[in-house]
Amino acid sequence: MTVRSAVTAFAWTLLRIFFRRIEVAGLARFPMDGPAIVVLNHPNGLVDPAVLLCLSPRPVSFVAKAPLFDMPIVGFLTRAIDSIPVWRREDDGAASERTRETFESACALLRKGGVLGLFPEGTSHDDPRMKPLKTGTARIALASAAGLAGSPEPVRIVPAGLFFTEKTTFRSSVLLVFGEPFVVEPSPPSEHGLPPPALVRALTDRMRTAIDEVTLQADRDEALALAAWVEELLEPLNEGGAEPPLAREFGIRRRLLRAYADLKETRPREIARLATRVVRYESLARALGLDPKAADPGLLTPVRLARTTGKTALLALLLSPAALLGFLVHYPAYTAAGTVASRYARGDQSLLATTKVLGSLIFFPVTWLVAASVAGTWLGWAAGAATFVLLPALEWAALLLSERFEPSWAALRALGLLLFKKRVYLRLVAERRSIREAIVRIAEEARLDTK
Repeated sequence: MTVRSAVTAFAWTLLRIFFRRIEVAGLARFPMDGPAIVVLNHPNGLVDPAVLLCLSPRPVSFVAKAPLFDMPIVGFLTRAIDSIPVWRREDDGAASERTRETFESACALLRKGGVLGLFPEGTSHDDPRMKPLKTGTARIALASAAGLAGSPEPVRIVPAGLFFTEKTTFRSSVLLVFGEPFVVEPSPPSEHGLPPPALVRALTDRMRTAIDEVTLQADRDEALALAAWVEELLEPLNEGGAEPPLAREFGIRRRLLRAYADLKETRPREIARLATRVVRYESLARALGLDPKAADPGLLTPVRLARTTGKTALLALLLSPAALLGFLVHYPAYTAAGTVASRYARGDQSLLATTKVLGSLIFFPVTWLVAASVAGTWLGWAAGAATFVLLPALEWAALLLSERFEPSWAALRALGLLLFKKRVYLRLVAERRSIREAIVRIAEEARLDTK
């Protein structure tokens, strides 16, 4: 196993621990040979390159901020995947000569037929809409295309979008969407040996348009939240409480955001009233301890209840001892990682998931070492070694059981409301149905597609 393979496997393990679902869409669009530049939005710090590293069908290298190369652990991982440092004006030692080195290294990688991952926004952020793209990506692409003029393998831009259901929440979900690639047409450089500014601006604009097609964006955070809530109302849970594929959820939210932007212009009062109803419904469902999707009478049929709770009961019977022990041992490390991450991120949501992952890299292995040392001291070295090996498996059992338990618990909470607070539950169900009908009616009248 190469160092790159080991680092990729390590990153995949971390992602699988932090995220409950990791999915990719549009993989068939990815060019399987020739030089390519993957351009992405940048909502979630170091988690973003890790997702691309693990889900890309080809080895990918990155242009990364120079200070990352000097950080413990992160610096080693960054160098192991052949990343290229870039110096910003605020970084120590930044100079035009080093900037040229960055461009030359990136172009050399592409001329060898490699894949380069770039975040043209230049920084991770929490804004609901992407920041203006910097021109460095377009200049690298054009310079590489000029160097490969006449080659049968042109430079391709592959737009990609990252979609996080709740990017800072442990055991949430992430989707990577690959868009349609396009060829960078080679052109002769200007008199200074650089790509012509007009072509740089045109390519940057084209990249922005392509990334827009594979991302969720809005002018306000409220619009993104509303699209998420409405999607929950429109999209029922599958059999057994299973969630729909992330690609479907992403597509519905994109269509809802387009419809919302159009309707705000044509029916502002009606949309404002509908938004208020959705927020109230969401608040009432949460106050009652229900996921908004759980206010669905279809979940409470005897067959579905029996199937869901039966599977969960069997799993609990098998895993409860291991899961309970795993939870008790790892809870202090989990709490410590979250606390340290919150203090370090200081409210910056784009850094919170990164700091949680990095914190876990410290606190969880320390927990395993301490527990193994205690076991080894009292029971011998074999017991210590076994403890160190088994503890990660116990934590995985705790995660698995908690996630399989959630659909059953949601159905049982809904059943409890139906039995003991029937009027409240039926009112919630009726409001859910009424809001859904209103959404469909408005969409039909405006001839908008929300399906």
